[in-house]
Amino acid sequence: YWMHRLLHDIKPLYKYLHATHHIYNKQNTLSPFAGLAFHPIDGILQAAPHTMSMFLVPTHFTTHMVLFFVEGLWTANIHDCIHGKLWPVMGAGYHTVHHTTYRHNYGHYTIFMDWLFGTLQT
Repeated sequence: YWMHRLLHDIKPLYKYLHATHHIYNKQNTLSPFAGLAFHPIDGILQAAPHTMSMFLVPTHFTTHMVLFFVEGLWTANIHDCIHGKLWPVMGAGYHTVHHTTYRHNYGHYTIFMDWLFGTLQT
């Protein structure tokens, strides 16, 4: 949540790194491939919290690889324009709002942080 929000709130980060991802910013152009359209440094920044958590809670290499694969599936899922909204899951319905307003629904797996910090829009 926080890294994604900072990529929007700090203008140079948005302009030079995260804006590439928001080329797919309309409901009718959002696709599973939009989740893979990002600047490499944007990807590194957004992966940093996940990577750091592996050192705090050590995991087996196989577990890490399975989670990495699930992350790819999830990223495609939230960009697929199938708009189910199943609280508290951050599905495509919520994430499409993010791509059309730019100021809401920064969460990745759940809407909890958006609800907590006032950025949730349904």
